[in-house]
Parts: sequence; C-alpha cells; structure tokens
Amino acid sequence: MMRSSRRVHLKQVATLGMGSLLPSSPSFREILSYTKSQRMTKQNSPFYHFRIGAIEATVISDGQTLFPPHPLYAVNTTEKEVIKALESHFLPTDLYRLQCNALVLAMGNEKVLIDTGAGNTLGPGMGHLILHMSEAGIEPKSISTILITHCHLDHIGGLMHEGRPLFPNATLYISEQELNFWQAKNIDLNSMPIEESFKNNFKKAFHDNVLPLNDRINTFRFNEEIVAGIQAVETTGHSPGHTSYWIRSGSDSLLHTGDIFHHSAFDLEHPSWATAFDQDPPKAYKTRRKILDMASFERVPVMSYHMPFPALGHVFARGNQYGWEPAPWIL
Repeated sequence: MMRSSRRVHLKQVATLGMGSLLPSSPSFREILSYTKSQRMTKQNSPFYHFRIGAIEATVISDGQTLFPPHPLYAVNTTEKEVIKALESHFLPTDLYRLQCNALVLAMGNEKVLIDTGAGNTLGPGMGHLILHMSEAGIEPKSISTILITHCHLDHIGGLMHEGRPLFPNATLYISEQELNFWQAKNIDLNSMPIEESFKNNFKKAFHDNVLPLNDRINTFRFNEEIVAGIQAVETTGHSPGHTSYWIRSGSDSLLHTGDIFHHSAFDLEHPSWATAFDQDPPKAYKTRRKILDMASFERVPVMSYHMPFPALGHVFARGNQYGWEPAPWIL
C-alpha cells in the first residue's frame, strides 16, 4: 500500500513542467513589494543556545519574510489544497512566513557556522544574522569555518556586504558537486518554474557572495568528515550538490537537513509537494523520503533551516506523511 502510494506521489512530482513558468507565479519585484507591505517587528530573542554533547550550539535567526503561499512552495498542487493545508495548521491562508536559521557550533578552539542567511537578497525582513550574532555574544571574526548546504541566495547572501567579507577569518566549504554547478559558464536554472529576473537574482547572489571568496573555498565530497565531528551527507535534488550535515559529539548527534523540507504543512505533511526552487523535483522527492524515513526511524534530532525558530525537533512518520515535534525549550 505504502509503495503504491509513493509511486503516485512521485508521479505527481514528475508532472512538473521542466522549465515552464506557472501563470500565477509572482515576479521577484512583486515578492519584494509583498514583503515590504507587511510589518514584522522583532518581539523575542533571535538566538537559542543548546548542546550537542561537548559542543556549544546556538541557532541564530537571520529573520523572516512573507511570501504568497501558492505557488512558490507547492507548485504541483492546487491553491485550494494549499489553503486547506494552512487552515489545518491554524495558519493564515494569505501568506507564507519564511524563516532562515543559521547554526553556530563552538567546538574547542573552532567556531563553525552552517549557512549565512539571505543578506540583502530577500528584502528587509532578512539579513539580520550579524546583528543577532552580536546579541548572542558571537563575533563574526571568531568564525573559523563556514559550511554551506547549497548556494541558493537565502543561504549564501550573508557572506559579503558591500564588497567585503562578513566573516574575515573563515574558510568556506561547499560540496564539489554544488560548486561546479554554480561556477559553470552557463548556469542552467530552467527547471525552476520562476520568472527570469528571480533566476537572475540567484545567479547574482552567487556572483556577489561566493566568487569573491574563491581563494578561501574548499570543496568536499559526500560522506567526508569536513571537520572533526561533522560529516557531509548527500541530499541532492533541491540543488545539484545539496548537503546535509551529521554533527556528532559523544553519544549525542544532530542532523542538519538544510532545505530537504521547508514547512510542516507543506512538504513535510505532503512530501510530494515540490517548491519552485527545486532543481530536480523527482530527485528532491526521493531524497526527502529517504532522509525523513531515516530520521523518524532512528529518532534523530533534526535542525531544518526554514522551520519555525529555533528550527529544532524530531520528524515522525504518520502513514504516508510526516509530522514535526518541536524540541522542548531549555530555559
């Protein structure tokens, strides 16, 4: 029964028109206009401390912004189904609250940062990583290593500001597969059903934030231990070299899943739903299933970049769907 259902889901993903732009897909200009019209004032702490064995870990919010919920985050289903999903989670149906959460790991003399937020690429709601790190007592110059899950603008946009590195002492690690894709002479984003100017913003973010740091970039292959206690996990599909990270210390561990899923009402509860930013939707679906099955079966603590702050919890299987159990706050 489950195998049959998953074949149906995969078929739904595969029906996405490769390179086609959905008629209702908003332009990048419209998206930024939409976000600026929403008032979002900071009310609570933007950082959260916890431990992974001997590692002192801190989730740092880069901020949040608002998007029209359909079709960007569920391109292969109807607006009616999206509204139904949002209502079932007691959420507004006219907006999608996108959050970005970076992770800092203090490991002896090393400070490791996983992803850098959106910088100035997604409007005023984002790009607050440096400010929020300062509030948490973490200086950008103390970061020695930056691990990138993938080179989408909301993960690399915080590397540079006005032509200068924001983390002047950090070595940058990106999977070999991911870097090769974005360094190609002609970057092919035709499989993303978004309008052309939005694609150009993805390319510009890489050009402005990663290329200037070329002399401090190291590449790795999947399954390698990049720094002691952190292993690269192959989770391609959302991007050509998307990487998740196993973080281990003693008997404790955390799986940082990057953009394997974005929201419990969307591609967690409906794993066949693809985002407009999936480079290879069928592959992203297979990867999502594989990782979520593993995480739920092995009861692995998870950090998911876009989940509501502090983005920590467990995934559990529920029939052919998945659910999210947030980690209890430690005060």
